[in-house]
Order: sequence, then structure tokens, then C-alpha cells
Amino acid sequence: MNIFKFYDQFNGSRKEGTACPLFVDFPPGRFYYADMQVFDIRRELETTAQNLGAAAFGFCRVDDLAATFHYEIRSRAEKLPYAISVGIALQRAVLETLENRPNQLYKAHYKTTNSQLDQITFRLGQIIAGHGYNALPIPASVVLSRKPPVGHLNHREIAFRAGLGWRGKNNLLVHPVCGGRLRLATILTDMELELSKPQELNCGRCHACAKRCPADAIGDTPEAFDLEKCRLQVIRFSKENDYGHQICGLCLNCCPDRSKKSMSEEANDAC
Repeated sequence: MNIFKFYDQFNGSRKEGTACPLFVDFPPGRFYYADMQVFDIRRELETTAQNLGAAAFGFCRVDDLAATFHYEIRSRAEKLPYAISVGIALQRAVLETLENRPNQLYKAHYKTTNSQLDQITFRLGQIIAGHGYNALPIPASVVLSRKPPVGHLNHREIAFRAGLGWRGKNNLLVHPVCGGRLRLATILTDMELELSKPQELNCGRCHACAKRCPADAIGDTPEAFDLEKCRLQVIRFSKENDYGHQICGLCLNCCPDRSKKSMSEEANDAC
């Protein structure tokens, strides 16, 4: 919970019972509110994200990861030690149309979901800036290099730290309810809020995604995932019927819903 006070920027005196005007050229750094009722910025951000379609939301520190970020954002990211992770679930009905390869319906849905994520992070960035902090929204799916696949940062690692799920055997974040269907985006910021706790669950004995993978890229642990096999498979898919987009989606829809049963029960499932 953050409590702010607003001081008159003209004479430095405190203005009792007044709120911050909507448009003010504040000096650099954080600004302060006068005796307003206490409000929770995190709740404001989370509610906004949810209203815009987000299924998952969390905070974490990322200052130790800044050196691994793409050079386009690295120097700026070093001054933004916190991250907000946001996720939208791909619709199960769309994924159920996939048989042994991606299709045009999934391609359109994938692109629309990423666009919606970018709109959410843009709006949250506006809110953060409105409170006097810096925010750097990172696009949901921008590939800066194909070999190896590289983006501005690793959305999955940040989402794991922010408590949205755990590292799946299929190299994706696995959400307790949405499974691997969660698409992710990130906002880097210098706004300090209460941090989320990472999930303590894991995939257990489930191998459902490995059975579905056409490239045989999924092993018994997240570390055993073969990224090169996956990359070559999505390239093959992209060339079929002039599909033109490097995605697959076959392993996303088979994660069991862990919100309705214990991990011990799931371990006995024949998945």
C-alpha cells in the first residue's frame, strides 16, 4: 500500500484537503498527493487489466535480468527494476480446431490476442505514468532474431517470477487454470509495489504436451526441451500452404486443470 501527499509546487507549503489536479507539469521523480483517501495502485492496475481481458497479473523484480535484455531496451531497463506481467488465455475452442498442424483460424486468434495484450500494457503504462513513475511496455510477440529466436526479453521468465505459473516441460509458462494457453506481455517500471510469489507447483508426471508435440521436442523436464527441434518444426509449418507465420499451438490445449484437483490426484492420471 502506497500513501502519497501532494505539496504546493509553487511555495512548498502543504495544501490541506486538496487533490492533485489532472494536468500538471511535475518535477522529475515521484509526485505526492494531499490528504486524499488511501488508494491501492496495484488494485487500480489489476482491475484495469482484468476489465480489458487479462486472465493473469503479477509483479516481480527484474533488475538482475537487465543484462540479458535486448540491446534496444537494455540501458533503459537498468533503471526500471520492477516488472508487471500480464497474461491473456487463448480460447480453448479455437485450439480445439487444431489437429496435426496450425490453421488460419489459430493464426488470426494468435495475432488478435497479442494485439489485445499490447493494448493492455499500453493502458497500464498510461496509468503508471499518471502516478508519476516510468513505464516501458514490451510487446507481446516481437521476434528480433529468428536463429536463435530472440525477443526484447523473456516474458515467460518474468511471468514465472510474478507468480502467474510455473515452467512447463514444453518451454512455456503453465498457468494453474489456463495451462499453456496463456499469452504474455510485460511492463518494466520503477514503481515499487507489493511483489507476487512464484508458484510452487510443477507439471509432475504429466506428459500430455510431449505426446502431442509433432517434433518430439519435449522431454521429462523444462531443461530437456529441445528448442532447435521446435524451431525447425514451426518453420516447416510456416512453409505449408503459404501459411507464412511461425507458430504451432499443438501443445497448448492439453494441460489438465490443476485448480480442481490436487497434484497427488493428477500424478495418478494417465495424461
